[in-house]
Amino acid sequence: MNIFSGAREFTRLRELIGILLKYGFDDLVRWLGVEKRAGWLGRWLSKELPPEIRRQPTEERLRLALEEMGPTFVKLGQILATRVDLLPPEWIAQLEELQDQAAALPFSQLRGQLEKSLGAKISDCFREVDEKPVGVASMAQVHRAITHNGDEVVLKIRKPGIELKIEDDLRLMLQLAEIAEAQSPEMRKYRPVEIMQEFERSLTRELDFSIEARNADRIRDNLRGIDYVKVPRIYWDWTCNDLNVQEYIRGIPAKKINELDRAGLDRKQIARRGARIVWKMMLEDGFFHADPHPGNFIILPGNRIGMLDFGMVGRLTPTRRDQLIRLIRCVIMQEPEAATMVLVEWASGRYVNREALNSEVANLLERFEGVELADLDVTALLNDVAAILRAHSVRLPTDITLLVKACITLEGFGRMIDPEFQLMEEATPLLRKTLVNRYSPRVFAKAMRTRALDVVEKIYNPSPGLLGAHVEGSGGSNVPYFDPDDLEKLVNRMEKASHRQTRAILLASLFVVSGLMIQAEGVTRAVGILSLLSCTTYWLWMLASIWWTERGHRS
Repeated sequence: MNIFSGAREFTRLRELIGILLKYGFDDLVRWLGVEKRAGWLGRWLSKELPPEIRRQPTEERLRLALEEMGPTFVKLGQILATRVDLLPPEWIAQLEELQDQAAALPFSQLRGQLEKSLGAKISDCFREVDEKPVGVASMAQVHRAITHNGDEVVLKIRKPGIELKIEDDLRLMLQLAEIAEAQSPEMRKYRPVEIMQEFERSLTRELDFSIEARNADRIRDNLRGIDYVKVPRIYWDWTCNDLNVQEYIRGIPAKKINELDRAGLDRKQIARRGARIVWKMMLEDGFFHADPHPGNFIILPGNRIGMLDFGMVGRLTPTRRDQLIRLIRCVIMQEPEAATMVLVEWASGRYVNREALNSEVANLLERFEGVELADLDVTALLNDVAAILRAHSVRLPTDITLLVKACITLEGFGRMIDPEFQLMEEATPLLRKTLVNRYSPRVFAKAMRTRALDVVEKIYNPSPGLLGAHVEGSGGSNVPYFDPDDLEKLVNRMEKASHRQTRAILLASLFVVSGLMIQAEGVTRAVGILSLLSCTTYWLWMLASIWWTERGHRS
């Protein structure tokens, strides 16, 4: 495999190898087999590391190397910091400290691209633009501006040429991942090529600032019923893939604790509200801010919270949220077999030794025995689950890893604002509500109807060889055969069974309501007694109907 397809890539590879050798990763360079083609850099392999580098732990040296390698590798490290299923806690802690730092570009170097993105001269769109940046990262630079209407906005401008550099790095990293996967059975278990492809998709989305803007719009819409949160408005007339123009939110950065105190703000309430917002996004909306660190929160008067930076978001489908709720229920109810089934579903078809997995899950659940829902440490639980799956060479689903990352970051933010902050305090009401809704008669009836329709659909569109007799068809192929009359009878029976189940659920609900009404006084109690008598009569009629139906089938 030729990983040196051009002079630019060769030069970049030599630069990366030099950084790896500088921080003591000569074994990795040898293992990849690229030191011979790195020219004079190969001579570094025999050099002694400086004492200050040699004393640093491996994970810290990796963080420093990634920061020096540039934006693509910083982003890779930040993505890996979410993979609690791949890396141990001490590595995660170091990668979480990665800083996306870069020198500011003169505004004159951004002017041409900004006007191209705007499709007009800067003076035609803005009354004033501050040429001094308020934020600088490796991929973008942020400047304040004022529109001709007097609105204060910020311009997030993608740096010229950064896309090409990231594309080169991604191509090189993918080729190195292919080498690692081909050479090492141990690495193959973690599917580095798949991780790199996933990272490429994530970084490509992050390069498109219009996606971040749409994320902000969606989250603002989901949180519109909460009056103490503010998400900046997007100015879509100017926003595009390399420019994000959004409302400027004036307030106190959440990390400036002393300023919050001087402003007389209630830090306990701020921490609780921040947690309530993020839990709502995760458990109710299924679309959440995946990086809720203090730098992404602005505190406004009245203990209101402004949210920023929606480049990293997580999505939890209804199925995934249902799995998470099932897992929490299994922990509270001490049901290891059911919890194991959730982890098997998360394995996405990869082989796991179910007996060994069940034994480890049972040991895990024992550590949470007797814990109330309000005291359950979800972050610790999911970290332990990730460790179990890591031992079985199974990766957590990406959306769950982002959830874990968000929980860890949110807990750190809450503790910084309020040392007595409890992460689950605001989650408990939502979890209880979700659990109640999941097992409500309405949801149960809907699930039963859906399952009945699924069975009917399989009858109409069966898999070959699973149902029915087989007869010779044209060309000598076997096709399933059904008698149309028998099929119609079967469908009718299943539909009647579904209707009967629905009526039974409604009848049970009426029994409960009638019992509650009987506890009251006056007319309500009389109505409750009449309702209970009616329900009892209908229940006896249903039993007789079922008995008569079964008697007819037996005869």
